[in-house]
Amino acid sequence: MTIKRIQVRETKQYHGGFEGSLQSIIYSLQADLDAGWEGLESDYDWVYGGEKYTVYYLYKHREENDKEYEKRMKQLAKEKENKAKVKTQKLEKLKKELSSLSKEEKEQLGLIGDSK
Repeated sequence: MTIKRIQVRETKQYHGGFEGSLQSIIYSLQADLDAGWEGLESDYDWVYGGEKYTVYYLYKHREENDKEYEKRMKQLAKEKENKAKVKTQKLEKLKKELSSLSKEEKEQLGLIGDSK
């Protein structure tokens, strides 16, 4: 059986600027492209005092490694276990509620046939 791995998005803050000659900007970005980075995106950050400024991030996609895969599988197993636990708790609560119903109420719900 082959392991089905997902693509992980990796980001890194881009500290190169966009001021100066086009040649220097292109040179800087070309070095990042050669290092395997696929694109550039922007976001906003706030400095103390409420000033907003633009931050740039490089990004690339790669296959998850063994450690990330194991962590994801453990998380999925934990989520599955939690869902089963919640379902069991709901069923127990429902059983308790049903057991407290009168015969007439159970008949109204169609849980037991009419005694006629």
